[in-house]
Amino acid sequence: MRQPERWKVGTSYNVKNTAGLEEIKSAGLDCIELVLHSKDWNSQFQELSEQFTAIVQEANRLNLHIWSVHLPYGHDWDVSCPDDAKREAIIANQYKLLELAESWGVGRAVLHPSYEPIPIEDRRRRLSICRDGLQQLARRAGHLNIRIAVECLPRTCLGNTSDEILELIGSEDRLMVCCDVNHLLQETAVDFINKVGSRIITVHMSDYDGEDEKHWMPGEGIIDWKNVLRALAGHGYEGPFMFEVRNPSPEDLTACWRRLLALNP
Repeated sequence: MRQPERWKVGTSYNVKNTAGLEEIKSAGLDCIELVLHSKDWNSQFQELSEQFTAIVQEANRLNLHIWSVHLPYGHDWDVSCPDDAKREAIIANQYKLLELAESWGVGRAVLHPSYEPIPIEDRRRRLSICRDGLQQLARRAGHLNIRIAVECLPRTCLGNTSDEILELIGSEDRLMVCCDVNHLLQETAVDFINKVGSRIITVHMSDYDGEDEKHWMPGEGIIDWKNVLRALAGHGYEGPFMFEVRNPSPEDLTACWRRLLALNP
């Protein structure tokens, strides 16, 4: 079991971020999650493919590992969409991005299982649709060397508890989990990790007030970081510690990581 002090450390990278790849590498970070959302991939696929391929090539030049991609989300990307024809198109578009990510050598793709709001009276039906859609996407992408990490989400989104996440991924071993600790509004991060366990293959790490997502720097909110790290390591997670803090300074991230490690002597 690899202890946290041996984990790689990374950050989500959006092309709108102030910090560039060279600054991220110079700060001592090892890897990034390449964020694909906030772009109109449906109408600009070729243009965006070329733009992001150039980013991948620059990261490779810097020896900055691209650990994962974050797939787009929103109504146009919602695999729980109740309209059959629209859902089929959504799954096809997600698959195209999985193919692209695999061509870059990226082995993990983070996917939001729904958008919101989800009316409470419609929740069971949408969970069933979402589970079927995720399994369909996983089967279609089964020949690709990339795993889908279904992200836990806040508020009325699907997958807002460990029980719902486990229901959505089922026993399909091509569907795993991204644990976003600042999305957990109904249980603690430690409880979520202990319930989901080894199905967690990547993480989004930031802090919050327990009332809604904030994406604060770890240590600025209520999360019990010492026990979060212990729980992850105890279930075999081997890193990276992937920060998802809003527009951070890379130097602040590495300093934060040193503070977190000091909690776990």
